[in-house]
Parts: sequence; structure tokens; C-alpha cells
Amino acid sequence: MLRDLVRSYLIRPRGVLTRFRKDAKGATAIEFGLLAMPFFMMLMMIVESSMLFWTRQVLQEATSQAARTILTGESRNVYTGTTTEQTAKFRDAICENMALGSDCATRLFVDVQPMGTSFPPNTAASMISGNTINTASFKMRPVAPSEVAVVRVALKMPVLVQGFFGTMAVLDDGSNVLQAVVAFQAEPYVL
Repeated sequence: MLRDLVRSYLIRPRGVLTRFRKDAKGATAIEFGLLAMPFFMMLMMIVESSMLFWTRQVLQEATSQAARTILTGESRNVYTGTTTEQTAKFRDAICENMALGSDCATRLFVDVQPMGTSFPPNTAASMISGNTINTASFKMRPVAPSEVAVVRVALKMPVLVQGFFGTMAVLDDGSNVLQAVVAFQAEPYVL
């Protein structure tokens, strides 16, 4: 019997290929195995890019809302204390508007720069230096009435699927950076 089986496969190779082609057992499993990985990668990319766009929009809106207190002069009463305390309070105000969770304060970096009475181009230092966030000059500086100011915010955002978002800055720890910038001229409020 074994001899007949071996002869049938050795003598008639076309018959083996024909039988293999006609046999559909397990074809669905093989097709799923071939298509599952690209499908789930695409699904993860769609979900992740949606989350990044949503977070970027929420970050921009939260930054605009917090910067409004500087624009109207309300910040002089709300953000009091040392420069570090003022920066922490301003960062907390942005985090409250974003509802990112308890680690927002460790992932969010804030810089408020007064620019004088006109907006000179290219005076703000880059937020990203190499593969790190350049926080050396980040702090909240007081903005005078009618003065132009720039509020810059950088948020470290963990990413599950690396390498597909080439337009974003990638840090040394593998996270990406979302940035928001608000530029305005403060109202001529009275001190």
C-alpha cells in the first residue's frame, strides 16, 4: 500500500498539483493568515492617526482658551507666584481643558514669550532640538498690555505604530511631539 502511494505521487506529479489546487480545505485560514497582519496594521494606523488628529485639535483649543487669560490681562491675577509656579498653573489650566489624565503635567511643556509691540519673524527658538524637547528657555514671561505674545505648547504623545507618521518629531524615548502655537496682541488693559 505504501508502495502504491509513493508511486502515485512520483509517477503523476500533475495529479498531485491538480488535487492540491482543487482541495479548498483550509484555504480560508491561509487567506486570513496572509491578510490579517496588513489589515490589523492598517486598522491600527487609522485609529492612531485619528487619535493624534483629535489630540492635536484639543491641544490647540485648550492652548487658545488658556492663552485668552493672558490676552485679556486676567493672567496677572490667576497665575501668581514665582515663574515656575506661574508656568505650572498655566500648564494645569491647559491640562484641565484637555482632560488627558494625571500624567498631563509631566508630558506638557509650556512657553510664553512676549515679543514687544510688533511680531518679528523667527525670534522664537525651536521647540525641538535633535530628538529632545528643548525646554531650556521654556517659561512663562509676563506680557504687558498691548504687547504681542507667542504661547507655544509641546505635548509628548506615545505612539503605538512607529514609522508611519513621518511629519511628526520623534523623540529619543519613542514618543512623538504634538505642538500648538497661539500668537496674539494683548488687549490694552489697565494694570
